[in-house]
Amino acid sequence: MKSRTKPKYYTNKSIKKKIDTMLEQNARNQSALGTGSKYDIGEEETKKSWKQFESDIKEIDVDFYNIIKNQNDDLSNM
Repeated sequence: MKSRTKPKYYTNKSIKKKIDTMLEQNARNQSALGTGSKYDIGEEETKKSWKQFESDIKEIDVDFYNIIKNQNDDLSNM
């Protein structure tokens, strides 16, 4: 059985802070979606933003990325 590498997210405070900042922004984007508020950047921009966050997270910590990546990407292949 292959042992899993512990993501840097859990061992490196700097990486955790960077990833948390992206996840918090994504949460704000998602919560504002469809509200019509000045923070509502629209569905396409929200998706585009998340894809960029995913890419950035993958570059910083691929092990953490594999945990949080968009699950719909995996389901579309079923």
